[in-house]
Amino acid sequence: MLEGMPVAPARAFARDVLLAVEQRAAYAADMLHGRPARELSPEDLRLATELVMGVLRWRGQLDYVLERAARRKVEAMAPLARVALRLGAYQLRFLTRVPAQAAVHQSVEIAKAEGPHLGGFVNAVLRHLPREPLAALLGAEADLGRRREAEFSHPAWLLERWSRNFSPQAADAVAEYDNQPPPVAIRRAAAAVGTEGAAALGPAPVEGVELAPGRILRSAQRVVAGDVTKTAAYRRRALWVQDEASQLIPWLLEPLPGERILDACAAPGGKAAWLRAAAPGGLLVALERHEYRARLLRRRVPGAAVVVGDAGRLPLAGGFDAILLDAPCTGTGTLARNPEIRWRLRPEDPARLAQLQLALLRSTAAALRPRGRLLYSVCSIEPEEGEDVVAAALAADPRLERLPAATVLARLAHAGALTVAATALTAGDDLRLLPGALGTDGFFAALLRRRA
Repeated sequence: MLEGMPVAPARAFARDVLLAVEQRAAYAADMLHGRPARELSPEDLRLATELVMGVLRWRGQLDYVLERAARRKVEAMAPLARVALRLGAYQLRFLTRVPAQAAVHQSVEIAKAEGPHLGGFVNAVLRHLPREPLAALLGAEADLGRRREAEFSHPAWLLERWSRNFSPQAADAVAEYDNQPPPVAIRRAAAAVGTEGAAALGPAPVEGVELAPGRILRSAQRVVAGDVTKTAAYRRRALWVQDEASQLIPWLLEPLPGERILDACAAPGGKAAWLRAAAPGGLLVALERHEYRARLLRRRVPGAAVVVGDAGRLPLAGGFDAILLDAPCTGTGTLARNPEIRWRLRPEDPARLAQLQLALLRSTAAALRPRGRLLYSVCSIEPEEGEDVVAAALAADPRLERLPAATVLARLAHAGALTVAATALTAGDDLRLLPGALGTDGFFAALLRRRA
């Protein structure tokens, strides 16, 4: 009955996204919010999103069961075969409402684009796919690393690293959080305020969306039901969709009216917009390497001085009162939102990126005026990219000193801006959040000052 049925729009789009992720290092979230995605019906887009994000999150488990059925490594297969098999396996093992016959047939039709032989291979593998619970399949697995990779669907080396740096329990908790859709948080554009008056901020309704209070910031709200991107408030830029941990970062700078502020890696603009509103009467310079992202910043952060340039070779005169350096990083704090990152990372990447981060930190610190503040942050939980970079910068530049971010957070808590104790957000002097610990992305941030 299904013979000759074309690939359904949702699965065809999911195929295209997953191939782009594999072959062009695209980001799934960007494609799922792009123009082609908007051409799908709401129902098809929901299914495509479920398929794409499900395959990327659970790839470790999917590949484990597929290799048992195929008796060969998934990575050795043709890209289209990998995508077709993972899509089929995800539907068969995770989506109970999808008929098995339809899941297999659609994957076969996807693979047949490269010839009947590939379709036959995909059909044979999926029809032999183990259906037992994962625990039963792993019972006889002697390779501990392979077992953990299948169980938690993260590379074994990454799980081992987190177990060593934090604890085995923390590593498991982070991985479990990464494998679930993360909460959606928003902030109102008018909610950029200093510590004074922060306690007066309360939840505001958004039409057609059910909201709950933020978990760490009183100015944040969490989406319980509905799609804020379809609302008039979102279209007129009255609110930002931004993880609560990311919302918290610029508060640590405690910007003052009239200050000269630099956001050194400003796109996509959420933190820059907050800084612009929090320091009226001053100058906000938003630096961005890429022209197309700079154009986006000009639309999103009106009133900012947007400059195209490299923070590693700062094309600006110094004398800034405050600088935010939200540096490029491995992104291991955001694997729930960007699950493809976990499969791209290599063990040497944290140390490699730390060299870039240190160069950016030293370059931007040179633009501080005496007594000026610099906030260094990364959405990574790797110590090489956090504490180690800050320690190296302090050792290399005697003009820099560390300010306790924990003290700033204590002031914010006292003013009522936070909904949790400041100690829940810190490790020593610095901000340290593990993914999911408070229902947010993972972040590290340290506050520095140039000596007088």
